[in-house]
Formats: sequence, structure tokens, C-alpha cells
Amino acid sequence: MKRSNLSRREFLRAGALVTGAAALAACAPAGAPAAPSAAGGGEVAAPVAEVIHLNVLAENWGEIYNNLMTVIGDEYTKVNPNVIVDWNFDPDWQTKLTTLIAAGTPPDCNHIRPGALAVLGRKGALLDLTDRVQAAGHTRDDFLISIYDSSTYDGKLYALPGGADYICIFYSKDAMRDAGLDPEKPPMTTAELIDQSKTILTQNASGEIERIGYMPRPGHQQNWSFIHGGGYYDEVNQKITANNPVNVEVYDWLHEYVKLLDVNKLAAFSERPGTYEAGNPFSTKQAAFFFDGFWTFEALDQHAPDIDYGVAFWPTPNGTADERKNYAISGWMYSVPKDSPHLDQAWDFINFAFIDKAALMGYKTLNGPCVKAALAEWEVGLREQMGADNRIANYLNVFAETGAAATNFFPTIPVGGYYSDELNRVYDLVMRDEMTSQAALDEVTANVQAELDKAMAA
Repeated sequence: MKRSNLSRREFLRAGALVTGAAALAACAPAGAPAAPSAAGGGEVAAPVAEVIHLNVLAENWGEIYNNLMTVIGDEYTKVNPNVIVDWNFDPDWQTKLTTLIAAGTPPDCNHIRPGALAVLGRKGALLDLTDRVQAAGHTRDDFLISIYDSSTYDGKLYALPGGADYICIFYSKDAMRDAGLDPEKPPMTTAELIDQSKTILTQNASGEIERIGYMPRPGHQQNWSFIHGGGYYDEVNQKITANNPVNVEVYDWLHEYVKLLDVNKLAAFSERPGTYEAGNPFSTKQAAFFFDGFWTFEALDQHAPDIDYGVAFWPTPNGTADERKNYAISGWMYSVPKDSPHLDQAWDFINFAFIDKAALMGYKTLNGPCVKAALAEWEVGLREQMGADNRIANYLNVFAETGAAATNFFPTIPVGGYYSDELNRVYDLVMRDEMTSQAALDEVTANVQAELDKAMAA
């Protein structure tokens, strides 16, 4: 996910103690006693523990966020002094992971996402963590269901849920006031979102958009489909269901709204700076709504320090709490290659980082934890870290409740990336009246099914 920049932080790493331990380990066989102490009259010192370097392959989020991620490794070393976590942040982590596994030199553990998990899990290259998680006393219900289930392939848990993207709607109270709307009543239903957006919409004499309510983006259609009861995959029969009737209705609904805006005028307005950049339309009060995660508070603090804003749940058909179970959230996980050089230590580390210390991991690295019991502590830690007077501080529960309620996820299949690309490709065609929703989604269903069948037969 795209994030804004934090102030640079310096993290203290273990130094002389680790170096000394490594030197001792290098000079004596593992587990061998140290030489008798001259002062101790022949007493033998305790065995020096072998220093283990865990090679962790991670996605590259940029220097600042990579540095944040190393904190959880440092925390692990504090309680396991003989284990050093060596991070390898790679922009092409998936290719590197596949290559290393094929060469028989895998990392000890690694960042992973559903598409890669499906491919490598199907090949038997990843350790099934189901028994280890159960032995640690955890069940599926202890985790955010969306991320737990997307960490599973063919009934096996091939990764631990790591971080989740709880996406909610940010609303500008200033823009709502300017449009004559109640700033304390953000849209709770899809109908309210469109109605308020129509009220907020301002265009000049040439039709160019000067102020917008909801600005639809490619990818939103998947969330809207899930929220309205649609879906994209029949796992039992391994069938792509892009042309599910609800999905077609959602594309039609979005098309009608885009038609109101004028697709070309919308495209021109969308060329303005994004949320994480200076001069973005939310910061200039030219946009009332956008969907994003809690980490956006940094960009808002930097680029929109004076905007009066709030955060609400993603609108649903009727605005009820029960409908939030239809939310779909995504995230990232950590798996252990079957041939991991330090398999037990790798498991112990990811268990520490993403279960035992999930809340700490979340607020220290600015990620959403995936353990339900950690959410309250995560809120407290993050609020203390950002300051209780931060504009987003009182809305952290909205993000946590979004994650806890969600049960949907984009399918964990070997061709997941291609599937997403196809949906976004035809979304643009539908919005531009070059295809009907039905024809577009029929085409996606056929194309992706063909690729999935090939992958399953390989």
C-alpha cells in the first residue's frame, strides 16, 4: 500500500554484545564449554549459545517504513539474544523468493501475499502452519477472518496473518459545511454517499469539476461488490464468478454515477496530486470523501493540517452494523519455506511478531494487526504514539472494528494478479461506454477461468 513519509527515526541495534557472542561462537564448536577461567580456579563457564542469523525476505516499502519494520526484529532479539534478524527488503520479493526456493536456498521466513501463497502452497514449497498455530492455542476465530482465510490454500494455513489494511471513508467536515450538509452526519449508506456527493459536486461553465464528493477509483468496484453481497470465486468448484449478477449491478451503478460526472472530466480531475502529496484535493477542500487506511493521518498532518475531518465506516446498503461482515479487507502475511535453514526459529519469530506481539508490531510499524485480541492494545499504543490530540485519534476504533467485522477477501488463487488487472481493465471500458457491464464481466470470467485452468493443470 502507498504511504506517506514519517520523520526519520534511528533505531538502536544490538552491538558489542552480539559481536562478542558471534566471535566466541566462531572460535569454539557449538555448545562447547569455554576455556577455564584463570580467576575461577578451573571453573568452567556456561556454554556459549550459538548465534543464529534469521534471513527474512520482506517487501520493500521504502527506507522509512523498512526501518520501522526492523523494530519488531530488534524486539525479538531482546528476548532471544542469540538470534539476530537479518532483513532483506526487496522490491521484487516474489521473483526472488521463487528463485531462492527453486535453487534450494530459501530464506528462513518471508513476506508473502495471496497470489504467491497460492502458487507456492500448491507446489508444496511452504510449511503448513496449521498444527503449529493450533498447538500454540489459537483458532481461526482469534484472527481477522479475511486475512486468515486468504492465508489458507486447499485447507492448509501456509502463512501467518501479518498486517491488514482496514479501509474506511475519510470525510471533510469543511467541505460538507460548505455544501450545506451536516458535518456530523457522514454517509452511512451507498444511497447517502451518492446523494451527498451530488450536493457537494460543483462544476464550472465548461463542465470541469471544481469540487467533488466521492471520486470512484479502479479497484473500488471489488469492495462495493462484496458489500452488496457479490463475489468473485466459487472455491468449491474452482470457478471464476466475475459476472456474478451483483457484480454486474455494481458496475452499472458506478457507471451511472460516473456518467453524471462525465468520465473525461473525472479523469482530468483525477490527475491532481494524490492523497499523499501536497496540493491534493482533500487538503484544498475540493474533495469531500476518500477511502484509505489509518496511516493516512501522517499525510493529512503534513499536507492538510487545518482540515476538519472525520472517519466513518465504509457505507453499506442499509448502513447497519451487521452488513459490515461483508467488508473485504486485504493484507500481507509471513510464511516459512519448507526447506528453511532454521525452521523452528523462523516459526518462533513469526509467532512472536504477528501473534504474541501483534499489537506492538502494529503501532510500532504503522500496520494493522490481524489478531482480534490485540486491537484494543493497538489502539492505545497508536494513540500514545501519534498523540491523543491528533485529529484521527478518536476514530481508531472505526478501523479496528472494520477489520474485526470483515469476512470477505479477494480469492487466493494462482492467477489473482491477472484477475485484478482484468477487472480494472474492463472497469475503464465500462465507464467509457465501450462495453456493457455484463459483456465486460463475461469476458473477464472467460479470460481468467482459462488462465486458472492452465495454472491448475500445471
